[in-house]
Amino acid sequence: MQDLILDLIALGFSRNESVVYVASLELGQAGAHEICAKAGVNRATVYSVLDSLKKKGLITFITSGDQRQYRAEAPVSILTLLELQQRELEKRQRRAHDIITRLQVFHNTDVAKPKIRYFERITGLRSMQAEYEMLNEDMIQIVGLDTLKQLYDPERELEHTSELKRRNSQVKTMLVTKQDVSHLDLLENFQYVVVDPDLVDIKGEMTVCGDRLVLFSYTQGIIAVEIQSKTIADTARATLELAWNEAKRLSQNK
Repeated sequence: MQDLILDLIALGFSRNESVVYVASLELGQAGAHEICAKAGVNRATVYSVLDSLKKKGLITFITSGDQRQYRAEAPVSILTLLELQQRELEKRQRRAHDIITRLQVFHNTDVAKPKIRYFERITGLRSMQAEYEMLNEDMIQIVGLDTLKQLYDPERELEHTSELKRRNSQVKTMLVTKQDVSHLDLLENFQYVVVDPDLVDIKGEMTVCGDRLVLFSYTQGIIAVEIQSKTIADTARATLELAWNEAKRLSQNK
């Protein structure tokens, strides 16, 4: 039972909501005092919790004579709740994109001075990935895949991969590796070329997306420095495009 309560909490329910909902499921139609006793929640709290669950579509109020009864909706209602929350989140994200675009007008920045940020560990990497998913800009990169895989397997990052696949922008990736990567779902919608590590020894990554250049080191954990500057990003992009064209030429000559 405790595991079930923890699972509900993991879905976003409060502890009181979880225990009250489970108690209501067990009791069927019941009064507040019965639910209090079953859930181990005090009477003052249980009313507010029942009201919260009603708003989420998980509890129904029933009037029987002068007494109010409560009935828990079927557990499948949790899926309906999550779907509604997802739609609301997507609506808020669309609104946020619009607001961000309008707020940029008021954002006073010194365009001549690059912005520099520092990231480390997987959490920092995921935070940066989430930002890049929103940019919807073309991306070009060279990645030391063999070194990266010693720290972190990018095939496991399904969320980031699915977001990139939904983008309309183009992703070009030069993979420095000895491995056969033709099977990777991660790359099925991207353009990529494999570069032999004997030709170039890369133990990090260089990625350009929009006006951002990110330099990674994979030798002692994941460390990244992001430089936001159109001039610097354009210079790095031109360099990577030259490398991309040469890598494609070499791969075709094999």
